[in-house]
Amino acid sequence: MPAVPSPFRQRVYEIVQAIPPGRVITYGGLAACIPPPAGLDWEAYGRIRARWAGYALADCPDDLPWQRVVNAQGRISPRPGHGPHVQRLLLEEEGVVFRQDGRLDLAQYLWQPDPEWRRRKGLL
Repeated sequence: MPAVPSPFRQRVYEIVQAIPPGRVITYGGLAACIPPPAGLDWEAYGRIRARWAGYALADCPDDLPWQRVVNAQGRISPRPGHGPHVQRLLLEEEGVVFRQDGRLDLAQYLWQPDPEWRRRKGLL
């Protein structure tokens, strides 16, 4: 798999910074907001983009609200160096409620960037 390009990483951070407290986005949803880098076709990009988003968040700046990115099942995906309880605690402090099975309700908490915001940021 190709290394995560720096411009992609910066886009990930920009989008994650925009997620309001108490809301989440999935890795795939986050990556789907970012056009493929030059020279990478859509099909290949579709296979690696969510993983790239995960890699970008694995070593993100400490002030980035990384906890607001969850997997497609609404489960937490802890950042290296932090146990799963850290992400859950941070989200609960923002008002996110987890079900008995450890998932959060994506229908209730999922955030999608506004199309106008995406257009202004060059993401459409």
